[in-house]
Amino acid sequence: MSTTATNPAQDAAGVPAPRPLVRQPVVRRRRSSWIALGVALIAVSGAGGGWLWLATSDREAVVAVARDVPMGAELKAEDLVEARIATDPALDPVPADDLKKLIGKRTTVGLQQGSLLTASSVTDDPLLKEGEQLVGVTLSRLPATRLDPGQKVKAVHTPKDSAAGSSDDEDSKAERLQATVIEVSAADNSGDRVVDLAVNSIDGTTLAQWAADDAVTLVIVPESGS
Repeated sequence: MSTTATNPAQDAAGVPAPRPLVRQPVVRRRRSSWIALGVALIAVSGAGGGWLWLATSDREAVVAVARDVPMGAELKAEDLVEARIATDPALDPVPADDLKKLIGKRTTVGLQQGSLLTASSVTDDPLLKEGEQLVGVTLSRLPATRLDPGQKVKAVHTPKDSAAGSSDDEDSKAERLQATVIEVSAADNSGDRVVDLAVNSIDGTTLAQWAADDAVTLVIVPESGS
């Protein structure tokens, strides 16, 4: 009896068996435009980071004014603050390392909040100079403009007995003394304030006598006036 060899790739009915499906790996092609865009973004980010580093690294710590300070006032710790600014040869602010050295110094000009402090804005010199005397004058009427330490004024002799009948000619010949404001006190219960005035030693006694007679009126002198 003869036997017939069967092909394993065929089934009993003689139909070829299906071959297993082999998947080929799919190669996805990245679009060159997206790659270029990514490279550009990286370049921009790098440039921006470099600019920011340069901008922040090229700064210096300086002293700034934390609040308004009048001319002639002594600086306090709360008047000053540290700030960082871009380096500029046109500016000459006080370095932040010298902040503590400024405490107690007197301002030579009025300082505004947010401004930078310069060396010329402060001084160690006292307001009362050699050859001057300090006279306290009690006043019930002061100019509406605030009087600051270091401000120049004129102390005018205004005796009460001549106030009613004074003429323009008499007013122009009124006695007056050059003075510098040292300090102005707070108003008392009656509204009076004591103004400390610095005058030369020759006029000290005269001004003291006017003050004792309550016969002093202050006149603000313009910066360019005399």
